[in-house]
Amino acid sequence: MRSAPVPFYILCGALGAGKTTLLMRLLEHWKAVGRKTGVLMNEAGAVSIDGPRAGTLAEQVMNLAGGCVCCDTKEDLSWGIAELVRSYGSDILILECSGLADPSEVIDAVTDLYTARLASLERVIALLHPVSTESSYSSTYVTTQAIRCADELILNKQDLYVPGHWEQFRASIIERNPYARLWETSHARLDVAELLNSRPSGRRHTSTNVLFETSRATSIQRATYHPIATTVRLAGPLNKERFQAWLNDLPSGLERAKGFFRFAGKPELQEFQYAPPGEPTVAPLMLLDEPDPALVLIGRGYDVEDLTSRLLNCVETDATDDRAPDSEDRHRLRTETASQG
Repeated sequence: MRSAPVPFYILCGALGAGKTTLLMRLLEHWKAVGRKTGVLMNEAGAVSIDGPRAGTLAEQVMNLAGGCVCCDTKEDLSWGIAELVRSYGSDILILECSGLADPSEVIDAVTDLYTARLASLERVIALLHPVSTESSYSSTYVTTQAIRCADELILNKQDLYVPGHWEQFRASIIERNPYARLWETSHARLDVAELLNSRPSGRRHTSTNVLFETSRATSIQRATYHPIATTVRLAGPLNKERFQAWLNDLPSGLERAKGFFRFAGKPELQEFQYAPPGEPTVAPLMLLDEPDPALVLIGRGYDVEDLTSRLLNCVETDATDDRAPDSEDRHRLRTETASQG
């Protein structure tokens, strides 16, 4: 029987914002509660600087060269996950991204249906600070992506800035990502257990001001939390006409979708890919090792429940079972989120 995928955390954000400091706090917490943590370091240089520090607390540390997670490095990430889980028995994984690694590429890599057998995206944590040290367009773009993708936005180094400047900085971040939980810290000091706790979907979140040890609601109304990556398991083949209608009504907030399935009455395995502004593609293929049929939906700001429900309505019922799926079936088939709220 296949073991459940282990939780996978992404730690990303601006250069010099304190990612490694927070990583060490996370590793201390996991070690104290008896977890076997595997760390993937994605440093920009050829030699790992932070890896040896992490190795004092983690079960195993692996370095991904090159500073970005794209093309060949995506394969390295999948291989690293497999090594940490299968060879070293890691039961929690965390990737610290360099200032050059686009977190959306990491999300795309870890939600591959093969990799998802071993690891399940749990949380995207972004660290930011008000004074930019970005030296190029690419690093600025990566920081922007980190803000957009984050489930947890940690605004660090609050002790270095006057209140007026800090409030402007905070407001600008909230405007760019109204879905994440907001933390305000200095020296990346926060309640790690609370950071890692799952949150019920729909709850509104307050800013946590760790410097003054108070919690207060921001004056800007926060939206409810939305997961960025949702895996929809498919219990049977899809009705081709209903699936085509689903494709014709994809929401603008859906930024990526992919997966494998079969059409009812057709033997060929189908691969589905969607990456706007391109058109969705569905093509037959042969695989020696087929993943379970599922689609992965990645994005924010759209109605996840509605899109998922309409996709599940494309599933054909078994030919020997005349009934439509009842509420219990629907509950069983509902989404398994790769980023937990």
